[in-house]
Amino acid sequence: MRSQVLDYLNANKVTGFTVTNALPYNASGQPLYLNNFKSIYVDQPQTSQEPLIDVLNGAGVVNETTTVSVYVTTDAKQLPSNYDTLVSTIKLARLDTELVGVTQRTTRVSTEFNADALVTKFDISFTQLITNH
Repeated sequence: MRSQVLDYLNANKVTGFTVTNALPYNASGQPLYLNNFKSIYVDQPQTSQEPLIDVLNGAGVVNETTTVSVYVTTDAKQLPSNYDTLVSTIKLARLDTELVGVTQRTTRVSTEFNADALVTKFDISFTQLITNH
């Protein structure tokens, strides 16, 4: 799913921002996005499963949700004029038509301040039904 999100972001670039193929953290776990303003980082997908229907013979259905986090940092004192366009564009990554078999698509946006930096995090989630056989 990470590659599909990267493909979408590369195809729908926002002026003044760059998409990087690097992961958002270095080998020691330090966030790279704090040092590279206006660079968009996409993390590895995280997957969880939640039972939907359980039956006695072991068959059943689960909801599997895969979440890809996207990070971008800007100057908190002077937001870029196209910041809203950036947020809208990244939120729309959930609608990428290359991702098939998905029953639910959501994007959660959160922000936090780190000194003079505004870190915007997007959690793009894709849920699909999986049948246990």
